[in-house]
Amino acid sequence: MFKTKAQANSPTPLFYGLCSKVIGCLLLLLISFNLKADDNNIQDHNLKAVYLFRFAFLTSWGEFAPSNKQFNFCSELDLDVSNTLQALITKKPTQANYIPYSSVKDLERETCHVIYLSTQDPSIINTFKISQPHALLIGDGQPFITAGGMIAFIKVNNRIKPLISLHNIKPTELSLRSQLLSVSEIATNEGSL
Repeated sequence: MFKTKAQANSPTPLFYGLCSKVIGCLLLLLISFNLKADDNNIQDHNLKAVYLFRFAFLTSWGEFAPSNKQFNFCSELDLDVSNTLQALITKKPTQANYIPYSSVKDLERETCHVIYLSTQDPSIINTFKISQPHALLIGDGQPFITAGGMIAFIKVNNRIKPLISLHNIKPTELSLRSQLLSVSEIATNEGSL
């Protein structure tokens, strides 16, 4: 009992012990928040790849439907979304082909059904529209729609959601199914919600 009393009279070891525990907990919290942020980034590009794949099947292609029932997904090289999309398509070879590119010049005319772009440059988007007139051009952010893109991934309430410009899709002669439209934001006036 005397030993316990002596420890109670000496607050220094107790204080240092408590401080080290608090610092340890704070470090664990900081590390876990960093891991969660990285997990969200992974989820974002995975979700975008799944959306890209589903867009082909939620579009009415009419006379532009592939005769072999395999959609061609064209996506820029070395993007996380592209790598995930390629892995997804590898698992479904009867439904899709993956065509990587580094420039619009790499693509044969009218070969792509769904194109994922990382640019928001209107002249590049227009070049894709000319060379792939019946393809869905998909990118990121509202500026992509303003630059002439058809579908953009945006964040709404911290979730990835498609922003669709029906105005920009109209020249392709394609139509999107109601299942896709119902889960999307619709752009008006070429980019605003």
